[in-house]
Amino acid sequence: MKGAASELCMKAAASAANILRWNIVYKDDFLLIVYTDIQDYLGRYKLTFSHTPNNIFISAESLGYDNDIDVNGQKYIEKFYNAMEAALVHIELADRNLHPMHREKYGALLISKTYKATPVIVYINALVYLAMIVSGVHPLSPSAKELYEWGGNFGPAVSNGEWWRFVTYMFLHGGVLHLIMNTFALLYVGMHLEPLLGKFRFGAAYLLTGICAALLSISMHGNTVSVGASGAIFGMFGVFLSILTTNHIQRTVRKTMLRSMLFFVVFNLMMGLQGNTDNAAHIGGLMSGFIIGFVYFPGIIRKTSLTRQVIVTALILLAVFGISMLVAYYAMNN
Repeated sequence: MKGAASELCMKAAASAANILRWNIVYKDDFLLIVYTDIQDYLGRYKLTFSHTPNNIFISAESLGYDNDIDVNGQKYIEKFYNAMEAALVHIELADRNLHPMHREKYGALLISKTYKATPVIVYINALVYLAMIVSGVHPLSPSAKELYEWGGNFGPAVSNGEWWRFVTYMFLHGGVLHLIMNTFALLYVGMHLEPLLGKFRFGAAYLLTGICAALLSISMHGNTVSVGASGAIFGMFGVFLSILTTNHIQRTVRKTMLRSMLFFVVFNLMMGLQGNTDNAAHIGGLMSGFIIGFVYFPGIIRKTSLTRQVIVTALILLAVFGISMLVAYYAMNN
């Protein structure tokens, strides 16, 4: 419970008092005072709960005659703390099952407390597209040369050391329709997934799966200029699918989401067979996202610190770097 957000912390404390059927006599954003049940054989106690951004404090004071105040007061504190933990689990489960249209009350394109990385990525994609148009790139059908010059993924260029293309390509789009389609898909998966992962994991997974998508893309057709966020977006669907195979979300909600995600993935992969679509990038993103989702999942449950999240992400990046070396070796010898 350490480090829980202020609003969530107080909500869990109030829920704990209600679960135990204790009387709340005072409550504000940082302080809660409750009286225990007067019928309890230990006698009535006053419990005071307060918190800081990183810690919580609970004290107990006897309101009557008690031969063992310290021992019995500690029993009440433990009882209250356990009830808070149970309430917190229930509150977080309810939040995970809440439809994102209700969770994100400010809208899909605006930043909120649990929804930052997704709209920022959307803004970057839109700004890069606008910069391309201002520079003279055709808004509907930019040429392969123009996309290459702006940082599109291209096997020979990557082999010559231009590794940065593994990142830049995912912020480029081959026209306004390409941008709009990817934006809708990103907003859809982001509103569901980012509150579960947190902004750091979501942003890191987006970049990592985008890089993996680029790796498979150039290994399959390295002489084609590839652009677009769809590889990374498929990666986020892969992350979400891995979480949906666990019990982290309520079963009925999980089944509905799973059907929806699978429909999106299968439909878009089938559509990719019909036209000029980089399905290799889609598959690379999807597969890497599915694996990364399982790597991140233990930390999601335990609510690991940002430092540990960075360490896990660095290890994943090292693994991706090792794979990229193998892909580069394969490309140079074939």
